[in-house]
This record gives sequence, structure tokens and C-alpha cells, in this order.
Amino acid sequence: MSPDVDTVKKFCEVSEDEQSLLISRKRPIVLLKKLQNSLPVAVSPNNTCIGFMLPYTPLHYLLFYYPIPSSPPGEKVMDGVNGDKTLSANFEALVMTSGNISEEPIVIDNEEAVAKLADMADAFLLHNRDIFMRVDDSVVRMMSGVPASVSYIRRSRGYVPDPVPLDEEGPEVLGCGADIKNVFTLTKGSFAIPSQHIGDMENYETLRFFEESLRNLKAVYRVNPVALAYDLHPLYLSTQWALRQENIRKTAIQHHYAHVASVMAEKGMKEKVIGVSFDGTGYGADGNLWGGEFLIAGIKECKRAGHFSYIALPGGEAAVKEPWRIAVSYIKNAAGDETPKYLESIGFPERYGGERIHDILKIAGNRQFSPFSSGAGRLFDAISAMIGLCDKNTFEGEAATALEAITAPGIVDDYPVGIKFRKTMEVDFSHTVLGIIQDMISGEDKGVISSKFHNTVLTAIVRVVEKLSALHSIRDIVLCGGVFQNMYLLERTIDRLRSAGLTVHIHDKVPTNDAGISLGQAYIIRERIKAGIG
Repeated sequence: MSPDVDTVKKFCEVSEDEQSLLISRKRPIVLLKKLQNSLPVAVSPNNTCIGFMLPYTPLHYLLFYYPIPSSPPGEKVMDGVNGDKTLSANFEALVMTSGNISEEPIVIDNEEAVAKLADMADAFLLHNRDIFMRVDDSVVRMMSGVPASVSYIRRSRGYVPDPVPLDEEGPEVLGCGADIKNVFTLTKGSFAIPSQHIGDMENYETLRFFEESLRNLKAVYRVNPVALAYDLHPLYLSTQWALRQENIRKTAIQHHYAHVASVMAEKGMKEKVIGVSFDGTGYGADGNLWGGEFLIAGIKECKRAGHFSYIALPGGEAAVKEPWRIAVSYIKNAAGDETPKYLESIGFPERYGGERIHDILKIAGNRQFSPFSSGAGRLFDAISAMIGLCDKNTFEGEAATALEAITAPGIVDDYPVGIKFRKTMEVDFSHTVLGIIQDMISGEDKGVISSKFHNTVLTAIVRVVEKLSALHSIRDIVLCGGVFQNMYLLERTIDRLRSAGLTVHIHDKVPTNDAGISLGQAYIIRERIKAGIG
């Protein structure tokens, strides 16, 4: 947080559109491109962007400013853009975080704050006014284009509970969302009402916050849902909560179908679309972990038309946190019996130990400990670890973000990629992996490798989508899922598909990550009830 826009410009590039977002009454966190050497690397490592916001409460202004004694009191007020000449800023920037323990909701009670946060806070400023409803800051970024548009990373304070318009009146329903970045959605009349950011549904405290927020929005909008929709994953807390509800119609919606339907809801679409739904993990209809999906989706049904080839995740969740394990698995799939030679050629035994790699290769062949995944996010993680950028995710998307950060816009080359045109199309990145290893051996720049890899994924998307469009006579394409927060990939995919004469739809009202899923869930069940589909 900085006191005014001029100060933000000392650290980041700020366009007119970005400035308008910063000074708007909604006061979101805006992701901005960093200026070189303007901030300590530790503030936002391996990332070209950083989130900035301006003060939005009197307390924030008090943190930054103090009155100059010689100035007449009340002579001027700050306009939020250039500050006020009667005040001097104490700081140019403050690094801020929410008042909560990791993976738990924001603390809103004084006693709870002292009890839970004493080990990490040196001092507490308490208030005698109770907080009615906890709400995180919203996070947004501007997408290039004419006109430029807002892309939501987290839609919360300032934007919630503003409703999302739907095309016409419909029944009142509830979409329960997923477990990561949970947001639920209620519908009322011709509107959908997404909740504020609830967080990751990993504990009882977050579940209580979910229920607390649901009671509040139901009361505020006088909603009494006649049906609810939930994720297929049987272990999600949101799914288990949904199944416990009585006297209400319940429908399970596959994760990536809900992603696609979320964009359909924003655009009022009911006819079939080709959905390109890319994320890290979503429970698939075959029991595997999906995430690199090409779907033919409509209101009535959704069919899987293509996907990335399955890869074993050695150790399951451990592989998500340590993506070098996934890199080993990809190399094993590509190199077969020559895997040790290829791992040796890029220094993996030196980095992780030969015995440890041997164990990972052994585990990778055991389905009990290594579930299959087609996740696009897992592929990005693997390549990031393979070329030595990030071998451990300390937060979601860290490895993939680092990979995008080093892309070089002028690179147009790509790697070979295998696409099997069968009943369900399959994209195999084995040749891509071998090509990357060859570039690493020859000493190619990591930025060039990253760009070529991104271009390879782009090429695969376009080839599969064009084939599906011809086969099914569908020209409306939906791009969704957390991987499409990657601006390098998203903007180039849109350009290539539009150049091919296709109509591309993306989110502009809710996040494309899992926070947008509940809108899709609610839209599907709402439209099915309207159409009399059982």
C-alpha cells in the first residue's frame, strides 16, 4: 500500500486504466508491472508484477500521514491521486497482509486476534466496534485490448455483493463452489450473487465462515434455494456439506464443466461451446485428476472431447508441493529406459540425490501412491522445476508464475508436440520435454525455453480447437481455469483463435480460477430446472 498514485509510480508502471482502478471507490489491489530495482526482491520474488493498493479507511491514512504543525487545520483534503500538500507521508510503501493464520479466515474479534496472532504481531490496535462480516481485499489486473478490460484474480471487498446479471428470471439456487478459493453463488430473479472470497476449505474454521456468509447473503437478498450444485470431488468439504443438506434437490457438476459454464453464465449462452478448461487439479468423471481439458459443453450435458496425456504424480499431494517430482515423471514418460541418462544430463541427481530420484521413479509406477493427472497446471510446474526456476511451491501457482515471468515476447519458435486424433483427442508433451532437455544441454537461455514452451501449449490449443470446431460445427470457444491467469498464454491464444475465425469468450465478471466455479454450478442447475431437465 502506498499513500497516493504518484508514489506507486516510483515502484511500478501505471497506465491510465490502472490508475483509475487504484483510485476508484472500490479500492482493489491492482497487479502492476514492477520497475527494475525499485523494491526488495523478497517482496515479490520470481514475478514481474506486484499488487498495489491505496488507503481506503481513515486508519490507513493515519498510518501514512501526519499534519504539518504550521498548516491550518482542515485547509485541504486528499484527493487520493497526488496526496495533499498540507500532509507529509511517513512511508512510501507498507507491505500488508490479512490478519489471519495461514489457511484460516480473517480474524475479526479482538480477543481472538490477540490469542491467535500474538506470535507474529509485535503490537495490536484494537477497536470497540464489532466487525459484522469479514471480507478480503479484491485483486484485479488490467488486460490489454481495445478497450482494456478488468480481469479478476479475487473478487471480494468493493465488488461483493454486487450481483452478476443473468439473461432472464429463474429459480433460486445455490452453487457451493470448490474447496480451493471457495466462493459460493446464490441466484435471485435474473441475477447471480457470488459471495466474497471464503478461502480454501481445509478446516472447520473456514467451513463456519462459509455457513456464516451463506446465512448473511440469503437474508440480505431473501433467497430460499430450491436446489444446489456441488463439485464431484467426494473429499471436498464443500461437497460433504452439500450432501448433508436435507429437503433440497442436489446435483453434482464436474469441476471443469463448471468452469466453462461460468463463462456461459456471464455471456448468457445456452448453446454448445468448445470449452478449453485448464487448471491444476479437478476431480474427473473417470476418477483421475483432470486439468488440461477440451470439452463440448451445453446446458444439458458436457462431453470430454480431448485432454492432456495422463502423468503420474509421485507421492500425490507431495508432488504438487514439490514439482521436481512431476518433472521426473514427465521425463520418465518421454525417455523410457533412457530416463537415468536424461536426468543426469540436466543435473537432477546432483540437485536431488540419486537415491531419492530412484525412490520417486519407483513410486511413480504405483497408482496407490501416484494418482494420474492431466492437469495443465502440473505441466507448467514440471517445466519450471525442470529448467531450475522453482522446484518447490510455497504458495499456489508459484512455479508456473516464475515460468511466465521469464518469457520473452519476441520468441515465436516452439517445440514438437504429439496430438492423437482419436474419439477423444490426446495431447502428448513427451517430445516437448525432450526438446527442452536438448535446449538445456546446449545452454539455451531459460527465457527462450520458457517462451518456446508457452508457444507449444498455444499451438496445441489451436490445433485441437480447430479440429473440434470442424467436427462439431461449433465456433464459440470458452477459455477458462486458473492456468488462463497466465497473460502470455491467454492473450496469444485469443489472438490465434480469433485469427482462425473463431469467437472467443473469457471471464470479465468473476475470476477464471476456482473462485468462478460456483457461478457455473448455479447456472447449470438453474437452467436445467427452467428447461425441465431432470
